[in-house]
Amino acid sequence: MRLATAEAFTGAPVLAAMPLPHPMHALRAVAARVEHEVSPHPIAGIRSWLYGDEAADAVEFPAIELAAGERVEELMAAAGDLWGGSAHANAALAWKTYCYWTLAPAVLGYVAARRVPVMDAANTVFRVSADAPMFSVRQVRPRFLALPHDPCADHPDVEVVANEEVLLDRLRATAFDGHLGPVLDAFLARVRVGRRTLMGSLASGLSYAVASMAAVVPDADEVIAKTLLDAFDVAHLVDVSTGEDGRLAYRRRTCCLALTIEGGRTCSTCCVQTDRC
Repeated sequence: MRLATAEAFTGAPVLAAMPLPHPMHALRAVAARVEHEVSPHPIAGIRSWLYGDEAADAVEFPAIELAAGERVEELMAAAGDLWGGSAHANAALAWKTYCYWTLAPAVLGYVAARRVPVMDAANTVFRVSADAPMFSVRQVRPRFLALPHDPCADHPDVEVVANEEVLLDRLRATAFDGHLGPVLDAFLARVRVGRRTLMGSLASGLSYAVASMAAVVPDADEVIAKTLLDAFDVAHLVDVSTGEDGRLAYRRRTCCLALTIEGGRTCSTCCVQTDRC
C-alpha cells in the first residue's frame, strides 16, 4: 500500500494510506482517446464493460456455455437473422464478431498499460442486442494480469506475473486455449467452413484492434501487432506493415466470407479484391 504524509494539528507527520488506482482507469483513458481521435466503433462493444453500464434488452451468451457446445446454434441463428447468408457464411461472420469483441478488452489492456483483462470462458459473457451496440462483451468478475511494476499490482483484482513473456503466454492461455479455441471447435462441429478461414478472422481482429488502439499511445503499432499475432500463432494469416501515414496497415490472407452475402463486396483488408471494393 502506498503511503503519504499528512500533518496532524501537532505538526508531527502522520502516515495516511492512499487508495490504489483502479485497474480500469488506464484502460478508460486510452479508450476515450480512441473514441475521440480514431473512431467510436473499435470500443463500442466494450463501453458497457469499461463503465459498468448495463446493455438494454440484450440476449446474453455465457462463453462457458458456448465453449461446451451449448447455444451455438442460437448464436448462429442470430447471425442468420442479421446477415441472411448461407449457414457457413453466417457462422464465419458470427465468429468474426465474437472473436473481435472477446479480444478487444485484452488488446486495450495490453496497449494501455500491459494490464490484461482475463477473458477465459468462465469469465466472459457475449451479448447480442437489438439496440446499438448490437454486440458487446463483459467480464463476469473483474480480473487482470499485470507486471510487477504496475501501479495496480497490489489491487485485489490483479494477479501479478513475472514478466512480459509470461503475460503474453497467460493472455494466449486464457483468451484462446481457455475460451476462443473451444468456441471455435464448437462452430467447426456444426458448419462446413475451414479452420484457417476462422483463424484468419482472429488475426484480422487483433490487427484491427491494434490499428485502432495503438494509434493513441507512443508504442510502435507494427511492433505491438506482431507481438500479439505471434502470441496467438496467427502471424502467417495477415500481412502487417507501417503505412506512409505512420499507422498500422494490414491485409488478411483469408476471406471472412462477407463477400458471399453482401452483393460481392469485399472488406478493404480482404485478400480478395474486386472492382466493387
